[in-house]
Amino acid sequence: MSEDNLPFLEIQPYIADLAERLMEHEDREVADLATEMLDWIDVFNATGIGRLVDLIRDWRGEVFLEAAAADPLVGPLLSVYGLGEGIDVDRGRAAVQAALTEVRPYLHSHGGDMEVVDVVDGVVRLKLHGSCDGCTASATTIAERVESVLREGWVDFRRIEVEEMTAEAHPPPAPGAVVTGLQIRPSDDHGR
Repeated sequence: MSEDNLPFLEIQPYIADLAERLMEHEDREVADLATEMLDWIDVFNATGIGRLVDLIRDWRGEVFLEAAAADPLVGPLLSVYGLGEGIDVDRGRAAVQAALTEVRPYLHSHGGDMEVVDVVDGVVRLKLHGSCDGCTASATTIAERVESVLREGWVDFRRIEVEEMTAEAHPPPAPGAVVTGLQIRPSDDHGR
């Protein structure tokens, strides 16, 4: 099919059909290479377009982005990558809260916590509290425990940004070194 006779709004479904046919190719090596190539093209486009949206927002271009998101040609492109006004913010916030719910017991066991400051265009801004603020292992905790859950559970996730730490840099506390003041005692026969 030639691009001369394909209306613009039919290009995306046509690309999806071509991609599906390539990924189902009878030669597994061809199918795997096609899948890998499509993944890399997707990463390249999502990162580049996401950066463009960041630059526009930095220049107070919200009105421009609203107009771009409403445009019949640009809007679908932004929405494919969860950018602009078409992003499902509620789904993003739910994914972020699920990730933090999963990691909070670990954070609390070390006397720390994380707060969601903002979620915009797939970028999650966090503020660290307690022993997490200034902890030299916080980047690892965020990457291994929070980012990994977000990458699996939220397709529009792009990255995490952490607000500037206010505490001096320090190593993570040793297990059991944080005293919470809570005492756990066995219950009596009446469940108390």
